[in-house]
Amino acid sequence: MSDLKAIQARSLEMAEYFVAFCKEHGLLCYLCGGGAIGALRNKGFIPWDDDLDFFMPRKDYEKLAELWPCYADERYFLSKSDRDFVDRNLFITIRDKATTCIKPYQQDLDLPHGLALDVLPLDYFSKHQIFALIKKRISWKFSLNYKHVYEEVLR
Repeated sequence: MSDLKAIQARSLEMAEYFVAFCKEHGLLCYLCGGGAIGALRNKGFIPWDDDLDFFMPRKDYEKLAELWPCYADERYFLSKSDRDFVDRNLFITIRDKATTCIKPYQQDLDLPHGLALDVLPLDYFSKHQIFALIKKRISWKFSLNYKHVYEEVLR
């Protein structure tokens, strides 16, 4: 896809489907980044923006990764790096298989290269020191588990 207005229209269509899916499955999501700025400031997209991004609480984010392959329209592919699959992103990406939009850092990967909607996890951080320390250790352990993703991204 090369026409910016067409890309924005398709991005909006994907976002509407994503939000409806989240509502249907009791998942909380928030529009963020340029999409949120454009919605408030421009009553639409920022003129040069071509995608929409969402925040999601970690619990819902992990549940999304479980539910999407079972219940989502097959047109949309959920990509999430793990030990067996590295897409060079550190967050979930939902791709429209009916489009083509190849990111340079992923051009050699075997995955649907459709228009993308990014979903980033939100992690809670406690004000209480002991819980903050526990969370920090869990996050550190999580990052070690995904070390291969970071290595792949930094290549």
